[in-house]
Parts: sequence; structure tokens; C-alpha cells
Amino acid sequence: MVRRFSNQRHQRPDETVDISIVIRSRNEARFLGEVLEQLFAQEYDGFFEVIVLDSGSRDGTLEIARRFPVAVYSMSPDEFSFGRALNRGAQIAKGEYIVYLSAHCTPTDRLWLTRLVEPLTGDNGVVATFGRQEPRQGLNPFEEMELNRIFPSDHADGPSVIFSAANCAISREVVVRFPFDESAPGAEDYIWRRLLPESHHVLYVPEASVYHSHPLSLRYWASRFRLNGELIPYLSRAYGMEYYGPPSHAPLSYFLRWSWHVVREEYRYCRDNRYLLHLAYIPFHEGLRILSFWRGLRKGGAEHFRP
Repeated sequence: MVRRFSNQRHQRPDETVDISIVIRSRNEARFLGEVLEQLFAQEYDGFFEVIVLDSGSRDGTLEIARRFPVAVYSMSPDEFSFGRALNRGAQIAKGEYIVYLSAHCTPTDRLWLTRLVEPLTGDNGVVATFGRQEPRQGLNPFEEMELNRIFPSDHADGPSVIFSAANCAISREVVVRFPFDESAPGAEDYIWRRLLPESHHVLYVPEASVYHSHPLSLRYWASRFRLNGELIPYLSRAYGMEYYGPPSHAPLSYFLRWSWHVVREEYRYCRDNRYLLHLAYIPFHEGLRILSFWRGLRKGGAEHFRP
């Protein structure tokens, strides 16, 4: 059940909008105010609404959201999944286009919205776009390394550029017709992109960039790595898909070699970028990855880690 607390929009007098910006949130007080300030500073020649779909925040997130002209909705944590929240946002939205933005993703400039949505308005078969995610420098060197690799500054194409719903725009009609998987423990955007018909094009728009990082919180990353472990058997059973990282039926030796490769990459990145204090953190970070990932695999029912 979704409950609405307020309903203010940056819209025409007849209450129609061109774009609905949907923000999923839970305990996002740290960056949400900054994100909303940048949204309402956008130089966009049209009308948009901002929808904050919250799932049990207790850190002041809702109080921050209500300081802005946004529509705030509540979703029970018990019914939350990443895919279900995206679909609920589409059901609430009034705009022809839906922009999905994580509550801690801050647009880097005032043209972000225009650049992200513009490719959808042409007759070119593009039904979705996604923008670059730039790390907040120094907040998390390990994630910084990954984001710089995954989201290049040019219009690269291919498997290295991963569609992400943290910073994307989709035609509302397409989301309604092809909803996100509501049962997946994560990677709902990856699944959605893989299942989209080939005639529906998705475009990477690096100029529509946001700042996006997560702090080095052991609790957060343990949960993140565990969900990644749960995801692999789910993808294999539900879709016959593999995910990034070790293959779904890889032996333990393969996984350990892959982890050692990651450790070496993290060491070189921290050394070359003078994150010297973080060098000592690498064994703990990678140990947490292995342990949490393994727990996720077991919870997901995978037959992994055979010798």
C-alpha cells in the first residue's frame, strides 16, 4: 500500500506535467536536500513533478523532503523491493517521461534533466536513457574505482556500460508495458534492460551526470555484497542469466582468483591516487565481500563453492 502525505508539483495550472522525477528513499537525509535543491535549479524548458517514494525513513528524510514542492508517498518496508518501488513510481507519475533518480545522486549541473530526456523526444527508437555516475572524490576509493570504470566520460557502448536506474529516463508507456521485476533481490535495472525487445533502444548519455557514492560503512557494504550473492542464483533460475563477477557455477578456486584480481586493482588505485590510509582497509573490505557474498549465495539457494 502506498500512502500520500503531500502533493505539490512544479507544473502547469491545469496540473499536467511533461516529466515525473521519481526518487526512492530510505534514510537519505545526508544528501536529499542537496539533490532536491539541484533539481529545482534545473534549466528545463517544460514542467515536471518530483515524487519522493519513501520506505520507512527515520533520520529526517521526510522532513527534508517536505521543505520542497514535492509529492511525498510512503511505502511499507515489508512490501519494498527495488523493482516494486520503480513500478509504483510509474503508477503514481503523471508525466510522459519518468526520470528515476536515487536520493543520494546529485546532478552535476543545471542541464542534467534536459540532456537526459532530450533523446527520448525524437523519432529514433530510443525509449530509455541513462547518465554517467561520478564518484564523490575521497568518500569511497573502492567504489570510486568501479564507477570510473563502469561509467566512462565518452559515448562508449557495449557490455562495459551498465544500464542503471539510479540515473535514468524512460518513456512512461514503456515502463507500464514492460514493468521491472518485483521479486529480484537487486539488479532490477539490469534484468529490465536485458529483457527489453531489441527494437527498443537504450542510450548512454554521459553528459547527464550525477555525483553518486556510498560511504565506507561495513554494515551497508555487507548488505550490498550479500544481495549480490542472492542475485546470482535468482538470475540463473528465473532467467538463465549470468551477472557480473564469478559465473554462477564457478568453483571456489575461481572465486578466490577473481577476488585476488580485485584486491590488486584496489591496491594499485589507492596507491596511484594517494589514498594511502585506505591501503590497510583493503583486506577487510575484500574479506567482507567474500563472506557476505557467500552468505548471499547460500540464502539464495545456490550450489556454489565446490572445491
